[in-house]
Amino acid sequence: MDDDDIPTLIETDEVSAAQGPEKTVPLTIICGFLGAGKSTLIRRILSEKHGYRIAVIMNDFGDTADIEAKTINVSSAEDPTDTSEEILELANGCLCCSIKDTGVAAIEKLMQRKGAFDHILLETTGLADPGPIASLFWQNEEFSAGLGHYIHLDGVVCMVDAVFGRQQLEEDHSVDGVGESLRQIACADVVLLNKTDLVSAAQAAELEHLIAQVNPAVVIHRTVQGNIDLKNIMGIDAYSSKSKALASDSVGHAHHHAGEPCDEHCDDVGHKHPHHYELRGISSLQVSVPVLSQEAYDRLDEWIRTLLWEGRLPEDSAVGPQRVTVLRCKGIFQTSTGTTYVLQGVRSLYEISPAIDDSDFGLESGKLVFIGKGLDETIRHSLMRVLG
Repeated sequence: MDDDDIPTLIETDEVSAAQGPEKTVPLTIICGFLGAGKSTLIRRILSEKHGYRIAVIMNDFGDTADIEAKTINVSSAEDPTDTSEEILELANGCLCCSIKDTGVAAIEKLMQRKGAFDHILLETTGLADPGPIASLFWQNEEFSAGLGHYIHLDGVVCMVDAVFGRQQLEEDHSVDGVGESLRQIACADVVLLNKTDLVSAAQAAELEHLIAQVNPAVVIHRTVQGNIDLKNIMGIDAYSSKSKALASDSVGHAHHHAGEPCDEHCDDVGHKHPHHYELRGISSLQVSVPVLSQEAYDRLDEWIRTLLWEGRLPEDSAVGPQRVTVLRCKGIFQTSTGTTYVLQGVRSLYEISPAIDDSDFGLESGKLVFIGKGLDETIRHSLMRVLG
C-alpha cells in the first residue's frame, strides 16, 4: 500500500509546473575555414560593448589573449584535473575560457564556477567537423539529463573565406572523399562569407551560389572583418520547433543580409538550386512535401529513421554496407489534421515535433532538405514515392 501512495511526488510536480520551465542558455558552435577570420569575429565579440554576458570557449586563446589586455583578469584553474585551463574575464561582461575538452563536462564546470550567461559560443579548431559536437549538445540523453536543463543548442555558424573559399571547397578532400570544409558547410545553419571587400560582387555571388548548392538550407551573410550584428548569429533557434525558423525563405533558400545591395547575380543566389547537387562527395537533396495523411506521415517517419539510423532505404536489403550518411536534415510540412510538423536532424539523431507557432506556416507545400554523402537520385525517387 505504501508503494502506491505518491501524493508527495504529485505535489512536487505540480509545484514545478506552476513555476514554469527555467529559461535555458543558447549555445552556438562556431566553425570555419583556416584563415577565414574566426579570431577576428571572436575578438569583436569579446571587446565590443553589446550588453550581453557571453561565454566564449575555445581550444586555446592564441592571439586573442591580448584583447583589451588591461581590462582582462586571467585566472588559472585551481583543480589540475579541471578541463578549464584559463579564464579571461572582460570589462564588457564577457568571459573567455581556454579548455582542453569541448565536451559537456567542461561547460558544466564553467557554469558552476562563473554562473549564468546570456549566451555561450563554442569555437572549434579550423579543421574540426561540427557534426559530432552538435550531436553532443542536441538530443543526447546524457546531456539532456544533466546540462540540458540549462543549455540548448542554438545553431552552427561557419565562417568562409571569400578570397580562397571556392578553392578550398573544390580541393578539399579526406580519406573518405569528403573534406572538413565541406562538412562544415553541410552542418552550418548560418554562413558568414568574410573578407567580401577583397573580392568583386560577382565573385562573392558565385561563391554564395556554390555554398547554397552544398547546403540549400543555410542562410548566408556577407561580412568584412567579421563585422556582423549579433542577432544574426545568436538566438537563431536553428534546432527549435519554431516554424518561423523554417518556413518560407529559411528552408531551401539562402540569403545575404549584410546591408549590401543586390547585384546582377542576385536572382541566381540561393533561389534557383537543382533538386539534387553534389560536390566532392557531399550531396544536397530537397523536395516539396504535400499535405500528408496519417499513413503517409508514418511512412515518412519510417523512411527518415531507416536512412539516418541504418544508412539505407526501407526497400533495400538490411544486409550490406551503409550507403548513405546524413550530416544535417531539416524540414516543415503539414498533415491532413491541420498540424504543422518540424523536422530537425543532425547525423543519426532526428526529431519530428509539432511546430510551436504553426500560424506562421503560410506555405502552399512543405519542404524537406537532406545534406550528406550518398544522397543520389535513387534516394530522391524513393522519398517521392513515400510522399505519394
